[in-house]
Amino acid sequence: MLTAAWRFRRFLRPHAPALGAGALLVVLGTLLALAQPWPLQVIVDGVVGGRPQDGWLPTLIAGSGGDRSVVLIRALAATVLLVGLSALIGYISDLLMNRSGARITVTIRGALFAHVQRLSLSFHLNQRVGDLVARLTTDIDRSQNMLVAIFGTLIPNAVMLAGLAVVMVLVEPSFGLLALSIAPPLFLVTYHFTRKIRRASRAAREADAGLAAMTSETLGAIRVVQAFGREGLEDDRFAGQSRESLTAGLRAIKLRAGLPPLVDLVSLAGTLLVTYVGVQRVLDGRMSLGVLLVFLSYLRSLYRPMRALSKMSYVVSQGVASAERVDAMLRTDDTIPQARDARPVRRLRGRVELRDVTFAYGPAKPRVLNAASLAVEPGEHVGIVGRTGAGKSTLISLIPRFYDPQAGSILLDGMDIREFHLTDLRRQISLVLQEPFLFYGTIMDNIRYGDPTASPDRVWEAATRAHVTEFLDRLPQGLDTRIGERGGTLSGGQRQRIAIARAMLHDAPILILDEPTTGLDRDSEALVLDGLHRLTRNRTTFVISHHPAALARVDRIVEVRDGQLTARVSTRYWRRDHGADPVPRRVPSSHNPADRPTRPGHRAGGH
Repeated sequence: MLTAAWRFRRFLRPHAPALGAGALLVVLGTLLALAQPWPLQVIVDGVVGGRPQDGWLPTLIAGSGGDRSVVLIRALAATVLLVGLSALIGYISDLLMNRSGARITVTIRGALFAHVQRLSLSFHLNQRVGDLVARLTTDIDRSQNMLVAIFGTLIPNAVMLAGLAVVMVLVEPSFGLLALSIAPPLFLVTYHFTRKIRRASRAAREADAGLAAMTSETLGAIRVVQAFGREGLEDDRFAGQSRESLTAGLRAIKLRAGLPPLVDLVSLAGTLLVTYVGVQRVLDGRMSLGVLLVFLSYLRSLYRPMRALSKMSYVVSQGVASAERVDAMLRTDDTIPQARDARPVRRLRGRVELRDVTFAYGPAKPRVLNAASLAVEPGEHVGIVGRTGAGKSTLISLIPRFYDPQAGSILLDGMDIREFHLTDLRRQISLVLQEPFLFYGTIMDNIRYGDPTASPDRVWEAATRAHVTEFLDRLPQGLDTRIGERGGTLSGGQRQRIAIARAMLHDAPILILDEPTTGLDRDSEALVLDGLHRLTRNRTTFVISHHPAALARVDRIVEVRDGQLTARVSTRYWRRDHGADPVPRRVPSSHNPADRPTRPGHRAGGH
């Protein structure tokens, strides 16, 4: 448990003052709790029994003696004072500890999210999104519960146990050791069960993560599931994964339920032993009744923390399993390396050169590119063609450093891209993909994703040039219309035009278009192509496509074949080999921004 917490020590350091103050208050609260039984001893021995008080604390409570009613009032007042101060200090210490635990958790979650975002694309392609989400949500929450349990339960109870042991031995050494003799069996029982609960909790957590991953995958592909009528199959898969999670969870629950009764039974044996010996001592006159009552109170206080620790074992075991998963992800070092002395980059001209680039997706995998070379001048438009799996997408993925080649180099304006900071490098590149990804939010938000600082007027201008305004009058709130996750409430052509507007706003000198017109009807294709034509002006552009219309305006075509960029044909040969002139028909005048008046209804929110 403490080892799991130690993994997060770098997140604990900023909260050390609050944790330290909380720990000091815990110690003070423990001292007050240890003093609470002694007014009862004064009442029993001093007031009822009439015996003179010895020891600094009973003497302090009883005062100088005298009238028994005065001693009784002083003892009762001391009880109120001790309990009240203990409650106040307990409240403040719990607040400090729990607040620190919550803040530490938020910091860990933010660090984990930032780390996962920066892991390489190859890492993400081999992960299940649902499992990553589970680590960022459920695992973090359970780690928080563990930290709160450590700060709010373990530390106070551990301090209480230590204080009780010291006081009992100091007051009556032999009797105190007798009362503490039950502690080793309690520790062994708790330790044995905690280890089993931890193993069961780890298995349950892995099963839960698998369930979350499968659920995320199925719901993300709900259109495919329904199209093939596979709801029943997914029901069975979900039920099977749920049963696996349930079996592991029930084993942990069974172990957790069995621990507190065992602790109670062992504690009962200790209580009976101490009571028997203590009564014998009182009858023999070797111990006062008040001291025996203090010891019995301490005994209850001794077993109460142990029972609390046994109950928190399940929470802690879950937290330890989750903390291991979080820590494993934080330790994952699958990032694109960056030069420590990365040079600052402003806007580049856009010259791109590949020099003898060799790339494979793994040591045992075949080479996708083999000593491939290509030079593209600023503002040049290059079409990339080749059979499926030839390496077209791999080629353009190397430019923004989604992957690094095993050999060779890629240069922008004559500088190796490994000399740039990743953020600066990727500011020089815009992408429009075959399946444009839109975020849950407004159309305005999705366009502004290209430049969060863009003014409403700039967003409107990009939307107009990309023909987004063509369909705004059919939406309830224009640019402020909220769209579904992944843009599911829009057509493919509408999503693609929003992606083009986003790329326009990004305003990078290098543009990568990966099958931008696939699956579009003729009208949507015409609008998208016109928007792309506006987007590609004065930008170095790579166009991956099998459609002649998308390649109509490129300056040359490069074919990826057998790992080489060998076959180079001009646009006119593309037209000859594929028949008709691929230049798209003109965008209808009703869709042309120059022919359409700007209508206030399109600029929702006054933009």
